[in-house]
Amino acid sequence: MQLSGPVVIAGGGIGGLTAALALRQRGFAVEVYERQRSREIQLAGTGLTIWSNATTALGWLGLDDEIRRRGVEIQDVRNFGEDGRLIFTTPVERYTWQGSRPGVSISRGDLVDMLLTAGEEAGVVVHRGRTVVAYTVENDGVTVELDDGTTAHGALLVGADGIRSAVHKQLRGELGRIYTGLSAYRGISADDGGLPPHSAYLFESRAGVTGGAWRVSGGRVAWTFGHRVPPSEDDPVETRQERVLEMVKAFPSAPAAIVTGTPAESIARTDIYYHEWDDRWGDGPVTLLGDAAHAVPTVLGQGACQAIEDAVVLADALAAADDPIQGLRDYEGRRKERVHWIREKILSLMSLPKIHNPVVLWLGRRLLRVVIVLTRRKLWCALQKPPALYSVPRGQPATSGAPR
Repeated sequence: MQLSGPVVIAGGGIGGLTAALALRQRGFAVEVYERQRSREIQLAGTGLTIWSNATTALGWLGLDDEIRRRGVEIQDVRNFGEDGRLIFTTPVERYTWQGSRPGVSISRGDLVDMLLTAGEEAGVVVHRGRTVVAYTVENDGVTVELDDGTTAHGALLVGADGIRSAVHKQLRGELGRIYTGLSAYRGISADDGGLPPHSAYLFESRAGVTGGAWRVSGGRVAWTFGHRVPPSEDDPVETRQERVLEMVKAFPSAPAAIVTGTPAESIARTDIYYHEWDDRWGDGPVTLLGDAAHAVPTVLGQGACQAIEDAVVLADALAAADDPIQGLRDYEGRRKERVHWIREKILSLMSLPKIHNPVVLWLGRRLLRVVIVLTRRKLWCALQKPPALYSVPRGQPATSGAPR
């Protein structure tokens, strides 16, 4: 199928850049408009877990060797209480699909740089320092208005501009954002806290502090710790490290060492929001992708993973379609059930009651081990199922469609 112009992508984050690369691989011209003014990655101080469902999709884009080089493979997830005792271990590497790639932990900066480099080599045009603020649908496509007053035209528009998406707002009205009550601090530390590689470590205290740590490239450790506070709380950068250290003091020494080993000025704080669910992701030549369509809380670490899945399915749907508008609707239809299922799993986990009574907590942990043994394989196999494509890009292996 030939388009009358390029696919315009609003937003050059993980979802937008993956979509750009996937579309170029399928032969489409792509132009990305990203608000950052330079190629320097502004979010290099945070880290991500990219599970097998998403690393497999990135492998289909020819990035298998590169993500292995830049990331650290994850074999299991280990949950600890504040007393330092291991509550349970989930062997996530066992719960992947035949022919799929392993999950990795990676810095956001490395992941975005990898996508930028691959996209540029493939011919993706990235316009930096320019933000899509509105659009107009016309007979031959879409004209977008940029924040500098200029316009650009394309055959299709993909809104990949995050939870505060301008494309989302124009398409679906005022954004329905819900605050989880959780505010998270994030950073990357030069001190590994004695944590071995190839595991993701999760922590939870009786006081409601939750967090995690995982290795990334260069011997560093990415971490996040959160607690329940009102949104938009005043929080100067110069006092954040001290505040996080106070939060994690109930845990054993590893979390404190990791936070101390992080440059104080690089510690980021984010109030965690998610979208109200809406089945309408697009209209005419416009669609949404990633957080712009379906922002979810960070529980289970699937936010970036689902944006990556969106991207490869979008390219696959357009490549198979005779009509581009129908291709967008096909993409939306194929993604909604999957994303909605993951969203409901996340929200159900967040709504589990917190137990503080020591005796009940002791019994609950043992019951939890039994429940996890019975359910974790099913849950993690479902989470790590690679997206189904009409055709895997040429030269790339397909998964077998069955768990290991």
